[in-house]
Amino acid sequence: MSTQLATLEQGGCKAEIYEEALPGQFSIRYFGPAGVMLAEEPLTGVSSYHQREQEILARLQELCAGGQPASAELSDPGEY
Repeated sequence: MSTQLATLEQGGCKAEIYEEALPGQFSIRYFGPAGVMLAEEPLTGVSSYHQREQEILARLQELCAGGQPASAELSDPGEY
């Protein structure tokens, strides 16, 4: 089960950040201006999403500008 922690907004788009059941695992759901989900991507290997907030905002901006969903997850297995 996931719990929503925060919502980041930029340029009419938003990223909802969810904490997953296991420590250090999060999921990010990106939405366009019309509320349509653009992508859902995992974020792992961090103790807080704040550690990667700038990356999340950069990805949000990329997706809002028409970027494609990534095939690789945002993870750093050595950082907890």
